[in-house]
Amino acid sequence: MKNIVLISALSAFTLWSCSKEDKGQAQSQSENTQNQNTSEVISDTGYNMSKIPVTDKFHGTFPYFQLPEGYTFTDPNSYHGDGQTKDFDKEYFYDHGSYTSMEGKTFKAEIRVSEEFKDKKFSPLEIQKSFDELIKNVGGVKINTGEPLREGEEERIKRENPEAYNLGYMHSCNNWKNVNTYIIRTVEKTVFIQYNLGKEQTSITVLEAKPFENKMSIVGEKSDKDSLEKNKK
Repeated sequence: MKNIVLISALSAFTLWSCSKEDKGQAQSQSENTQNQNTSEVISDTGYNMSKIPVTDKFHGTFPYFQLPEGYTFTDPNSYHGDGQTKDFDKEYFYDHGSYTSMEGKTFKAEIRVSEEFKDKKFSPLEIQKSFDELIKNVGGVKINTGEPLREGEEERIKRENPEAYNLGYMHSCNNWKNVNTYIIRTVEKTVFIQYNLGKEQTSITVLEAKPFENKMSIVGEKSDKDSLEKNKK
């Protein structure tokens, strides 16, 4: 599959490449961003982006990563396919024992042993260490390592969004006992990676959130403004 990249001590991995021009532009933008106000808070979450360093080491094409040899991605609802990408969707992420929701472009999949490596045993530790090493190398931050939910969090989400599980918004956090969550922040986007580790498979979500841009307009708004301008003349 042509998606998600991990680097581990056990295997060699590479991120999808991008041009030198893109890298230079990202570095220049990064220097400008670091001089801006550091109180940015995104979505309805408690994530304060000023605490997540901006990196110029993370490049590539969504969903950015490719699995180590012996593993493959499958559709969340079957043993086949290459995962599921949506231009706009939602996922709940862990933040120090609490659920917090993010919206953006998503990739959701299961990580399993590929059919070509039937003798390979699925290793949750291999997956975890692979993600840990790669995301650290590209300047990302790990914000959750198997930390359990606070008391009452499951009940709170059921009250606030009863259909969250059925709609797939909890794909990577429904096994709350072993959830790993990371954030990678660049000048163009913020990428969330989260997976829950099982004994035979792992459910993963990659979500790309970009700065909010209000592109909506009220029907007739432009014509009304044009009329006002004509009347002034």
